[in-house]
Amino acid sequence: MPLRSDARLTEPAGKRRLERLSAFLPAIAFLGTFGVFFVDKNREARTVFRSGRGLLTMVAIIGGYLVIGFVVRRVVRWVWVPPIVLSVVTLSLAAWIVRPYYVDKTSNRVLATGPVRDASDTTTTITTQAGPVPSQSGPVRVSRGSLQGIGHHARGSASIIRNGNGTLVVRFEAFDIEGVPDPRVYVVQGNDVEDAGGTYLGRVSGNRGDVLDYAVPTGTSAGPGWTVLVWCKAFSVPVANATQAAA
Repeated sequence: MPLRSDARLTEPAGKRRLERLSAFLPAIAFLGTFGVFFVDKNREARTVFRSGRGLLTMVAIIGGYLVIGFVVRRVVRWVWVPPIVLSVVTLSLAAWIVRPYYVDKTSNRVLATGPVRDASDTTTTITTQAGPVPSQSGPVRVSRGSLQGIGHHARGSASIIRNGNGTLVVRFEAFDIEGVPDPRVYVVQGNDVEDAGGTYLGRVSGNRGDVLDYAVPTGTSAGPGWTVLVWCKAFSVPVANATQAAA
């Protein structure tokens, strides 16, 4: 009976050992990124399970990962290539999902220039030929609220300011909001709103800073009784909000 030949038996022992070690690379990449994240940021990670769209996003990511692994194993004949490709995919996903939680970005932008007065303190008068009259020039803060984290860390305040020309600005002050992938800012009518909607103001350009202004589109009469909401669009979960009360 002829002996069965096995090409792998003729391979150097060092090469076979390297191939066995490379098979563990995806697991090492996953544990070193997502594994650490799920342990260290467990509360934040669990918010995804309360979002239907967030769960669909996770299913899509996992499904795409499995498809890539299947295709690479079928197309590439070198057994060490699929583990490397899957490790690169894992690290790329971690750079998008995990990295924002650990890397802070400072951003400051001022759209309402000059001293800002509260709406309750607009009785300053100026003297004219007709006598003293109220002065309403300059930016006026019409509402303010403290930032509250929703399954995430957040501190600081958010207020709505009316410029002298009537335009509105949402201002974050002395803020520090936990980073998330693809953060967005909305202003929504209602108290303590946790669902995206209302008026979209833009992407969060930085998760911490001293003063960060966002222009409110014309036609949105935001103020007391509204909510400034920070939203993670990638997984459709709220990050922080600030219910607006009269200033």
